[in-house]
Amino acid sequence: MYKKLTLENSDLKIIISPELGGRVLSLFNKKKEFEWVWNNKNLIEGIVPKGTNYDDNWQGGWEELFPNDAIEKFSWGTGYDHGETWSHAWKVNESSNKKIILETSNLDSGSKICKTYSLNGNKLRVEYCLRVSFKDIFLFKLHLAIPIYSRCNIKGNFSKIKKVEDSFGNILDTEDITHFLNLENNSKFFDFGYVENEGNHLSLHQENNSLKLTYDKEFLNYLWIFQSQGGWMGHNVLVLEPASNGKKLFKDAIYYDEYKKGPMSVETYYEVCIT
Repeated sequence: MYKKLTLENSDLKIIISPELGGRVLSLFNKKKEFEWVWNNKNLIEGIVPKGTNYDDNWQGGWEELFPNDAIEKFSWGTGYDHGETWSHAWKVNESSNKKIILETSNLDSGSKICKTYSLNGNKLRVEYCLRVSFKDIFLFKLHLAIPIYSRCNIKGNFSKIKKVEDSFGNILDTEDITHFLNLENNSKFFDFGYVENEGNHLSLHQENNSLKLTYDKEFLNYLWIFQSQGGWMGHNVLVLEPASNGKKLFKDAIYYDEYKKGPMSVETYYEVCIT
């Protein structure tokens, strides 16, 4: 069994599960009856074992990946697929309809993360206190999965978009590149890109609904965007991924000098405004 905690006011209702990676299961605009969190309807929502393959067990939601994405070796052992926090049961330190505070316990890496969800009007703010205990390179990134209903437009001060993997995707480096920022349900496009964002915010527009994401550009100074418009595993999902590193694989991050290394303690955040 697993708990569902709720943040709620007259604007938004947000559901969070500590046992399911501490992730956001729902962010619902009550005034417009619009859901901003994608959940995989092909899977039964529930706890997955530590070390599980990610893609085949991706239930959706808004979560974090730490300390790696692809499987990587560390001084303390091998990191799991997409890290260890998404399948981790977080401890509840505080819970009310305005604030929820969660904390990790007994991570294999020896690190510790505390995150605070705060609701204020039509804004959700998530603050992190991250303590990395080891001396290796690590990755911390957001993984905010958003459904693509009909059409979804992404707007930001973007200067360049580069493919994450040459063998993955059918949008970037093709004549259909405009579809990366202008998404359409079941168009069969999909891709994964590193996006140079000159600012610390971007916005999404679907139907008569908007979401503005603002994030800490000091620590999360890179932006990755993954998307499937029905073209990958049949999913219609957009994933916003502000990240601490510039590259998915550690060897590439080292080569381009776009990485963070422990030990360190850092505070970071993101905020979404829903209209």
